[in-house]
Amino acid sequence: MALLRALLQKFSANEASELAVSAPQAPRPEPACARHLRPLADRRQLLAVRHRGREYQSLILALDTDRQLLWLDELFPRAINLEPGDDLTLSHHENGQLFEFSAPVVGWSTPQRTGGLALPFPEQFYMGPRRRWPRLNVFGWYPISARLGVPGLSPLCGEVLNLSAGGMRLGLTGDWRPFLHHRDILPLCEFTVAPGLKVRCRVRVCAFNLSHRPWRQTRVSLAFVDLAGETQAALAAFVVAQQSRALAAA
Repeated sequence: MALLRALLQKFSANEASELAVSAPQAPRPEPACARHLRPLADRRQLLAVRHRGREYQSLILALDTDRQLLWLDELFPRAINLEPGDDLTLSHHENGQLFEFSAPVVGWSTPQRTGGLALPFPEQFYMGPRRRWPRLNVFGWYPISARLGVPGLSPLCGEVLNLSAGGMRLGLTGDWRPFLHHRDILPLCEFTVAPGLKVRCRVRVCAFNLSHRPWRQTRVSLAFVDLAGETQAALAAFVVAQQSRALAAA
């Protein structure tokens, strides 16, 4: 919070003070994140933006390296309940590579909060393969049942087909495609991986299809939305341990 308060004070300082005569200073080195952002800004690349489980789009208006700020265009569709201090997660993937970071909103370009918003350059970001977590196929040898909440329906029960710390693929007996929509946030996904390791969170629908093998079922790819950090770490450790055990037994 101290960092956010300092950024807000810097952002809202009187413009007259910026015009005061001061001794020339050496330019700040460009942050590593800005070097990745600049090509996206130059070609006005649309970015995916996540806020409180909802997805938006935006693009970079400007990079202010003097004040260490990223200016982002208004979110589309418009985010009505956006407040100072709210975290946004920005991402862009291309050719199997993902660039992603999170940063808090520190201000708007106008008092009406329109025309763009400012975020500080993040100190940390991810740049690497789109699939960030190792994936474990569990169907047929390690049965895991799961409940999936779909609006308008009683919770659906299915079997986990594969699993990672970032998401899962679930098999639901029957055809549930009319009730699923790409990018929808579902209110509940619940399953127990092992004694003491229970997952309960919201999920985002990434993909789904109808399969007839080994029986008629809807296979749904889901991404965890608000999985607790300690649970995610435990899930990642479980996947790695099971993969290592399988390699040792091979």
